[in-house]
Amino acid sequence: MAEFSWKGVQAGKYAEGKVTALNKDEAAYILRQDKVIITSLDLTSGKEEDRRASEKKVKKVRRGKKIPITEVILFTKQLETMVRSGLPILETIEMLRDQTVNPSMKQVIEDIFTDIERGIPLSEAFEKHPNAFDNVYINMLKAGESSGQIDAFMKRLVEGMEKGQAIKKKVKGALTYPTILLIVASAVITVMMIYVVPIFQNMFGDKGLPGPTQVVVNISEFIRDPMGGGVLLASIIGFVLGLKTALKKSIGFRRRFHKLMLKLPAVSEMILNSSMAKIAMVQGNLTAAGVAVIEAIDIAGSSVDNLPIREAMTDVKRGVFSGAPLSELFEKHSDIFSKTFCAMIAVGERTGRMDEMFNSISTYYEEQTDNSVEKLTSLLEPIMIVFMGLTIGGILVAMYMPMFSMGDAIG
Repeated sequence: MAEFSWKGVQAGKYAEGKVTALNKDEAAYILRQDKVIITSLDLTSGKEEDRRASEKKVKKVRRGKKIPITEVILFTKQLETMVRSGLPILETIEMLRDQTVNPSMKQVIEDIFTDIERGIPLSEAFEKHPNAFDNVYINMLKAGESSGQIDAFMKRLVEGMEKGQAIKKKVKGALTYPTILLIVASAVITVMMIYVVPIFQNMFGDKGLPGPTQVVVNISEFIRDPMGGGVLLASIIGFVLGLKTALKKSIGFRRRFHKLMLKLPAVSEMILNSSMAKIAMVQGNLTAAGVAVIEAIDIAGSSVDNLPIREAMTDVKRGVFSGAPLSELFEKHSDIFSKTFCAMIAVGERTGRMDEMFNSISTYYEEQTDNSVEKLTSLLEPIMIVFMGLTIGGILVAMYMPMFSMGDAIG
């Protein structure tokens, strides 16, 4: 066994103490059960045991294949409808298990059914499946249980998840068409360099070619050479894989990359607007559910991917301990949270209707996200079309230049 010292917030006050557990994960779980918001947790004595040894004491968490969000939304919609109709929870989940086609989701529902049948509370049964249900989902479910209005909170959940998916689709949609254009342009240029240019090269020979034609021929020879084009292709693939690995494993590199994204014209606007919409949506739902402000901020911050935005939310959460108004805490990060966002928060604080104001903020920034997506699309599409036209047209003109020269000589 190991002993850990902890500091955090319990019942709205600073607290500290010691806890004995097999490892840090179990210690954190015990403290969360005691409704402690942990700010630090350090090993003071003893030795941590392997995580698998603690699974017998800690509530088992099933970490399977990630469940598609569409499956979770469909399941929640059906569950909410049936519960609202007056069907018992256990009977409803059994029916949904039999109707579900996705094997991973079917197994999740089967496990939930078994747990509820054994008398485990609904939220605890769902909490065992982080691959399907996130923190927002579990907290909303707990609020529904405590208030006796599970169907109402599930309806809020469905609306929130659908809004989140809509934001993601808008962002992906803005990048889809330009990406397709880039892929097509790259494929056409590669085919021309490998198959078309050599035909012209054999026709005209290697001597006395105009400058632009010689440049295109040299590029074609480089690409066709295994030590040229092959190495270049391997380097590009290696760079992409290396970038993905670095973003996944290095927090420092990810932070710098995300900061760069926030400085790019049009892209930064889209990222900020979509993130503000998501933060406000999550915060509004959790506030309406009665979740503590600090925990709601923590969960809302974890719902966005951009590290600088997450860190700003963490700083706001720390500031809540001092009793400062939320609007002032958000204003300290004016590079991320706009004046409009802070002003609307201030209005919500004055009126005492923070959940309604967060919903209004979410709606406002969803509209701004639409505008940002349209702006980015309108910017990228002509750039890609001009790039394709200039590149492919330039290659064709360069390859026909010797013919023009021959025509001038004959004339």
